[in-house]
Amino acid sequence: MIRAPRRAARLRRAGLWGLGWVGLGVAMLVWQVVAVVKHSALFPTFTATVSTLWQMLTSSFVTSDLIPSVIRLLIGFAISALIGIVVGLLTGYYRAVREWTTAFFDFSRSLPTPLLIPVALVLFGLGGTMVVVIIATAAVWPVLINTANATAALEPTLVDTARCLGLRGPALLTKVILPAVSPQIFAGLRVGISVSLAVLVVAEILGGSSGIGFFISSAQQSFQITASYAGVLVLCLIGWVADSLFLLVERRLLRWQRGIVGGVHD
Repeated sequence: MIRAPRRAARLRRAGLWGLGWVGLGVAMLVWQVVAVVKHSALFPTFTATVSTLWQMLTSSFVTSDLIPSVIRLLIGFAISALIGIVVGLLTGYYRAVREWTTAFFDFSRSLPTPLLIPVALVLFGLGGTMVVVIIATAAVWPVLINTANATAALEPTLVDTARCLGLRGPALLTKVILPAVSPQIFAGLRVGISVSLAVLVVAEILGGSSGIGFFISSAQQSFQITASYAGVLVLCLIGWVADSLFLLVERRLLRWQRGIVGGVHD
């Protein structure tokens, strides 16, 4: 009896997955047709862009720009995730901490991240350190806010029961509260990935000396339009790969949640 719903769910997911690829193919076709019709040097065709992309991936672009950007993205996101989860748990659990930090957090997360780039340039100079700091500064807020709000909204009965069983302090946070708010944490982390990628490009364009953003900016300034579009495609691929890997990890770690919410395990 359980196998039939499982099979139906898998077929439904496969159908939706196929529709997603069809939609992507239609978008590529529209790009190609519009570029051919316009016949503008400022809007290359999709095939020409993919050809340039392949040339880039088989050149020094990989070591000089692609790999440094990916490393900065991973380091900056990891720092933001660690700070966001730890501070979010403490802020949500301890009311005194929440009262003391709410105004500061509201003020800080309201600042547009690009405005901090000149300050980061003065403090850290051109290069990867500045980009990592900017990424961590921007991506920390979705993780921190989601974690803090979920922790503060936990059912008091859950915490009281854990205390009756002898759990206190760090043990309570790591063994009870952290698993309970993990779905909201993963939601914040997924938003943080998108924020990290966007801020990475802005930081590399405004103050980087290498990386994909720096490459796109340099290509535009030297009128290598097709190369700049290919750089944008590289960013799309990085974002797609990062999001796909994140969803895979989330499905593995939160299988228990899907079983409870959906009623049927995958």
